[in-house]
Amino acid sequence: MRDNGEGEYMAIQTSETSCHMQVDSRSNSALSNEQTAVSATRKNAHGGGFSLTGFLLLVANITYWMCAGAYTPFLSSYFTSIGLSATEVGVLLTISPLAIIFIQPLWARLSDATGKRKLVLGFLAAASAAAALLYYVGTSYLTVLIATIVFVLFFSALLPLCDALVIQSCNDFGVEFAHVRMGGTTGYAFVVFIVGLYLDRAPQAQFIVVTALSLVFLAAVVALPQARRHEGTGTASHDEPTAAESAAEVSAAQPQATSIVRFASDRPVLGIFRTQEIFFILAFAFVSQMGLGFSGSFLGRYVVELGYGQSLVGVLSAVSALSELPILLFSHKLVNRFGVMRLLAFSCVMMVARLVLIGMGTVTTMVAGQLLQSVTYMTVYYCCTRYAAEAVLPGKLSQGQSIFVLVQSGLAMMVANLAGGAIGDTLGMRASYFLSAGLVLVSTFVVLVAYRAWHASISHAHEPAAASVSRE
Repeated sequence: MRDNGEGEYMAIQTSETSCHMQVDSRSNSALSNEQTAVSATRKNAHGGGFSLTGFLLLVANITYWMCAGAYTPFLSSYFTSIGLSATEVGVLLTISPLAIIFIQPLWARLSDATGKRKLVLGFLAAASAAAALLYYVGTSYLTVLIATIVFVLFFSALLPLCDALVIQSCNDFGVEFAHVRMGGTTGYAFVVFIVGLYLDRAPQAQFIVVTALSLVFLAAVVALPQARRHEGTGTASHDEPTAAESAAEVSAAQPQATSIVRFASDRPVLGIFRTQEIFFILAFAFVSQMGLGFSGSFLGRYVVELGYGQSLVGVLSAVSALSELPILLFSHKLVNRFGVMRLLAFSCVMMVARLVLIGMGTVTTMVAGQLLQSVTYMTVYYCCTRYAAEAVLPGKLSQGQSIFVLVQSGLAMMVANLAGGAIGDTLGMRASYFLSAGLVLVSTFVVLVAYRAWHASISHAHEPAAASVSRE
């Protein structure tokens, strides 16, 4: 959402918060001392093992998303296959969002406070591998409930910590995050397709696959190089990048990067961010994830209700993952061209279309709906991840990523799972898809109107100062 005064607002923002923001438009001939140091680090990385470092980051990202692909897409269909109702499935699927809200932030805070991201992430991967085996204790509702609780206590924290560690390392070693993330998308697509074909014959094999992939992910994390200044210091003030480095973390090695953060606050927001605009970013993330969470959680059950098997779930999940690749290729340019808010609002509207297409219930329309993953999930993921990296205060990177996961995979997923399960039992899954589409549409409109009102008020408040800066 850009306007003619954006340059003035950025000038004000830079002058008012010079200790936090060095992320305005930069010329290659006038880099700051901090940015010069970052560039030197990247050159050293390119000259001394950059290809190996990039490969290791790629492997770590791929193996995490393979773990997620083996667990999440098939969970509701597994619960359905052992005789659980839609309401019971909804309750079980809500355990993970609850863990993300109450437990995952503690892991993120521990990671930031100690600076030991690799150690914490490695422990969580090992614990997840062991906890997945609890699903083999039995198939009663109580047994599955306990297994799910124990598993998500560890697994729910893997994503924000993995993102924080990979983003840091991409910045330190001159690797482009979007390209690393493409590896994760490819790994996810591969594993959901292969696992989906196999689970038709052996549904319970899902959890041994999760255990095996979690151990591979653990090995990948251990193999990652030590991050510059981030590991082993024990203090957040030294183990996090400067504000200038944070601005480049997601878009590392991109010389034309521009700031997407505006209207910095005098006081920290939520103790983590530098701008109140973060509330609207989180609101759009919540709305889009309500639709995405419902679709992802109950797609397996819906497919089974329609008379298809796990193989179709795998195919649909693979189609959705592969559709992300074109967006990742151009995500940086899209954010710079259209801005975060426009892309988030557009993604929410596309989520409405996706839910309607899947709700139609034919293979053709479901495939078409899954193809919209690129503009309903990946655009939101990239916008939020990049925004968090730029808007976060020094020393708060893990917690910044954690907030987005809390809102998206926590609060939004909890609403989607509980409401989706109850409505699914009452009206059927097809009606639930159409109702979810209507809810996302209305919520998108409300958030957009609220953001425009806030934007107008904050812009008006900056006008006198902007005029003064312009005269100078």
